[in-house]
Amino acid sequence: MQVDGRGSDLAPHYAQPFVSVSPVAPAPVPTGYDAKADAAAAVAAALAQSRRDGRPVLVEFGADWCVDCQALARRATEPAVKLVLQRDYRLVTVDVGHFDRNGALAARWIDLKRSGIPALVVLNPDGSVRATTQDGSFANARTLSSDAVAGRLVAWLYPPSRS
Repeated sequence: MQVDGRGSDLAPHYAQPFVSVSPVAPAPVPTGYDAKADAAAAVAAALAQSRRDGRPVLVEFGADWCVDCQALARRATEPAVKLVLQRDYRLVTVDVGHFDRNGALAARWIDLKRSGIPALVVLNPDGSVRATTQDGSFANARTLSSDAVAGRLVAWLYPPSRS
């Protein structure tokens, strides 16, 4: 790409998808799973914010003892993944303990016994489900690169149209 007759290293950035055309404040990226948190209230608060700014809510079910959950948490701090999370999602982490916490909340959208953890659910601002990892695709998160995680997160922003 040429800018004022000079080459520009910005060209690759123009191909990157984005949800919002107006500047938005980056959303915080939580780390770890808080066993004492009121997960249902956190999801409700994120959905309320989502209705205001249009960002989908990404609910991550996991536990601190889970190696793949720890791997996904590390990926969330890497630039490619962190950018997508902060810019395009409202992230809520939900502690499932040893599958003895927040099971009723998870069951609203996903079967943790089938999907394993970490399990991800993407909710539209109206609370409807946009995407899940019901197929267990993140249960092996330690094998996923940050590009693979970021790619999946971006793909969920642009679901295929139904025609």
